[in-house]
Amino acid sequence: MLLKKGHWLGRGKLLVEGASLGDEVQLDVQIVEDDDGTTLSGQLAGDFSGDVSIRVAPDEVGTYVIDARMAALALDGIGKLESEPNHCLLWNEAGTQNASLTLWVTSGGVGCRGFWREGTRTRTWEVLFKLKQQVIGGDNVVSLARRRR
Repeated sequence: MLLKKGHWLGRGKLLVEGASLGDEVQLDVQIVEDDDGTTLSGQLAGDFSGDVSIRVAPDEVGTYVIDARMAALALDGIGKLESEPNHCLLWNEAGTQNASLTLWVTSGGVGCRGFWREGTRTRTWEVLFKLKQQVIGGDNVVSLARRRR
């Protein structure tokens, strides 16, 4: 899986069908790995906001089972996450909502592009995730990078 454990920040746009400008979306996600899989938890902010909780676990046939809760959405699905690009297909229990998303490495982090469909409405999104670096400071730490002061 391209998104490894750590604190990830995502920024991007959510495009509504028929609109030329997208709505800002921001994600602040903590990723934790355990023996059984990976858990992503955090917050979705912007015009669409709410809690994010996603559980990803490998299954016996080489794919991954996904249980995703984002704001008011509750989707389950399957993913191919062992090689790039990562790809996932999600749906709700009634089959009235469907989503697909792809993750790939970019020079600035990990890109995510996807589609969500409910009835006749379709939305697309593009988000860039960056791993938040911990700033380590101390009297014995010296920066070798040039900085403007």
